Amino acid sequence: MSGKRITIDCMKRAITLWSESGGVGKTTMATNVAAALGRRDERVLVVDLDPQLGSLTDHVGYQELKTGDRDHLGHVLLDDEKDIRSLIVETADFDLVPSHEGLANIESEMAARNTSLREFQLRSALKTVASEYDYFIIDPPATLNVLVDNALVAARNVLIPIELTRKGSISIEGLEDTLDSMERGFQKFDDSFKLGILAVVPNEVGDSNIYRDTRDELESGGKPVTPFGVRKRDVLKEAWKGQMNLFEFAESDETRELREYEKDLLSNFEQLARIVEQGTVDVEVEA
Repeated sequence: MSGKRITIDCMKRAITLWSESGGVGKTTMATNVAAALGRRDERVLVVDLDPQLGSLTDHVGYQELKTGDRDHLGHVLLDDEKDIRSLIVETADFDLVPSHEGLANIESEMAARNTSLREFQLRSALKTVASEYDYFIIDPPATLNVLVDNALVAARNVLIPIELTRKGSISIEGLEDTLDSMERGFQKFDDSFKLGILAVVPNEVGDSNIYRDTRDELESGGKPVTPFGVRKRDVLKEAWKGQMNLFEFAESDETRELREYEKDLLSNFEQLARIVEQGTVDVEVEA
């Protein structure tokens, strides 16, 4: 499984953040990487595929769109005539296709309707707006299901947040096996289909020796590990509570100032945005 970037048609760059382990900061990372890209004057569309509480839609203050009898992403995935544009809402730094609780039933609904090539439905929907955005960030649930399949098929590039622990190291091996298996399966429909790991991002990093040892193990195994790790900081929870990305939090008159030791988070997310832009972890790391 290589880290080479693969693009979809005329999309400049599409990325899925995914980990089979919950609670590794995937959604927080997706939100802030998208914000960092948007602040570079890039046109960014974030797609929230997670119907559960605490998804990216909740993070940016649109939780009311996740419930109720309204058109939502599930309808777009089930009906080729539905236009994804009608779902898009604006946040401070990027556009968003919000999630909805109805997505929890999408697998059974696709089966009932005998939806053909069901893993390619999101890709088809995003192709209609491909020329309108520079970057697509997709945040699926952690559990492997048809929503994850759609996210991976649409983006074909994966950014994986990981805890630098033995459990995290083992999970990467499992993820690689899963992606290899999916790649072979989808090549039955498209022999040019490739899935690539763009970057493995150490997240919620501490100072224990286990963090350094696990990083060394991943790097020696040829994994595309970022040259930095995202530290565990309570300010990320504060930003979530305020329904802001961290850049908004840092600039708001209604929040506290970032402490000096917290400012590295902004740099981390900006560096991740640069990795997404350049399609490789081999980017210059700012001091």
